[in-house]
Amino acid sequence: MSAHSVFAHVHLESLDEVQVQVRRQVLGELLAGRYQLLLVLGQSSKSLVCSGRCMSSGEPVVIKRYFDEAAYAAEVSGYLLFRTGPIVRLLHQDARHQVLVLEQVQGRLPRAQDLPEVIAAYAAMHAAALRNVQIAMGQRSSAEFPDPCLSSRCHFPPFDLQGISVGDCKPEHLPITGQGVRILDLETHSLQRSVWFDILSLGCCVGEAADFSRNLEKWVAHYCACRGIPAHYYDQQKIRACLQRVQALKPGLVYCEEAMP
Repeated sequence: MSAHSVFAHVHLESLDEVQVQVRRQVLGELLAGRYQLLLVLGQSSKSLVCSGRCMSSGEPVVIKRYFDEAAYAAEVSGYLLFRTGPIVRLLHQDARHQVLVLEQVQGRLPRAQDLPEVIAAYAAMHAAALRNVQIAMGQRSSAEFPDPCLSSRCHFPPFDLQGISVGDCKPEHLPITGQGVRILDLETHSLQRSVWFDILSLGCCVGEAADFSRNLEKWVAHYCACRGIPAHYYDQQKIRACLQRVQALKPGLVYCEEAMP
């Protein structure tokens, strides 16, 4: 892990009431006849998020319109990168107007007892993304983005040990459904950040952070077992250093993590 911080806080400005109503009306007009807007779920200078309904099927949906081109592109690429992982379905995409329509997932927030299942879900996400990258690269196995938490004893690791993470691991992005864990909001993914960012972020917001830290070796072993990776491939000291950085992130801020060059 570099001595330099790899985490950058980004504070998003809220829209005023008039701006919200104007942007909601425009979005409704863009989707007229296909999707009905219901409630505004979230808003900022970056995006407007609404609940809605498919007019033809009655299926409940979540509608997101981005006002930031880079954020829209990042979320779209996230749904491609993590496809086949435990993510929501992308139902409609309008690149011209930067609109995404996603299935609406009904579930509860994760609790401490859900940690094994949620860690397994992140393991599945990482594995799916790395398989997809490998396919996109034409099955090449050269190291393009090594995980910064790899052990110094792990020379020339296989392709599936490379760094990748989803980012922004808020509890509300991890609904527990009858079919298992679903993972939402993929725009903060990175190909150059350790997989441990996701696991450690999760440990800071689900259950007791101190208890998670005390049992870190157990969670490392569990994640590695889910991936079929020997735990010694990772450096426990580097993982703990990453945990300290994650713990230093102030709660309540929307953030992105920028990979080191």
